[in-house]
Amino acid sequence: MKKKLFSFLAASLISLTSCNASNVHHEISEYLVGTIPYTNNFRILQLTDVHIGDKDDQDIHYKFMQNTINHANADMIIVTGDLFTYASKTTITRFFDFMDSQGKPWTVTWGNHDEQIYASIDWMTGVLNNYGSHCLFKDIQDDDVFGNANFAIDLMDGTDVFERLIIMDSNRYHYGFDYNGYDYFHQDQIDWYKEMVNYKKGANPIKSLMFYHIPLPEVNDAWEYALNNPGAKEYGERNENPCPPKYNSGFFDVIKAEQSTTAMFFGHDHINDFRVTYEGVTFSYGIKATNRIYHSEEMLGGQVIVLKNDHTLDYEPLLFKYSEVI
Repeated sequence: MKKKLFSFLAASLISLTSCNASNVHHEISEYLVGTIPYTNNFRILQLTDVHIGDKDDQDIHYKFMQNTINHANADMIIVTGDLFTYASKTTITRFFDFMDSQGKPWTVTWGNHDEQIYASIDWMTGVLNNYGSHCLFKDIQDDDVFGNANFAIDLMDGTDVFERLIIMDSNRYHYGFDYNGYDYFHQDQIDWYKEMVNYKKGANPIKSLMFYHIPLPEVNDAWEYALNNPGAKEYGERNENPCPPKYNSGFFDVIKAEQSTTAMFFGHDHINDFRVTYEGVTFSYGIKATNRIYHSEEMLGGQVIVLKNDHTLDYEPLLFKYSEVI
């Protein structure tokens, strides 16, 4: 189901969760968009909160991001939302062209600001569904799953799935009697997740990593856990209050119960970069990719996630200053 904008009046008549623009059910296999051969120390560069817009001096942002990409030496690039703010189709396609020009598999999910463009989310997903030589993206536009970026990519060890990369749309804004604010993962997305982590499952659960934009409400519990348990904080700082959705749809409980996802990667809060493992799942902010909108000059660049043969992860924060790069 594709997320539509509703006025407060419309929201007072019917909730967003029941407003289905379409309801065609698709097999879970259709949401697997491709495979990538796994090699030991597989390197994923996470970029987040790019916020490219028409009025920017875009050249400096691309030079800065290119510097980050060059240092990452990544096998794959994933952008975890808020790619654009007030961007035209020309600006949008320039970013997609830039990503594809890197010559490595890449993908994106959307953030709350990605609807603030001179086009539409559906237009962007239609472009990416058939884009370039290296893009791995899929939005089934007539399906019964909320959001515009719910799909998976398998890292393959021969004919076996070594790790499943689950990309999900944490959606944008919710308007209703209960609250107005950031949206949340809807029940049909949670059901979709359960299907995805169990698809082609053998004797043991498929290991998976998740990438989305707006952190789950439990990000606050993870931080409190780190404060009360010396050594629990693995990296970074909380420089602003996290901004998860006000409504908790129970997704984290499902993630724990399925015993598949070991780490989740997101953005949204530009000057947070902490990483904490809480109740068996790692919560990890990315590092803001440009200095667009509010930011810390000490916290710009990207994060490399290194996946090893035993399914453990190493991390390499890549931090740069515009004054040193541009």
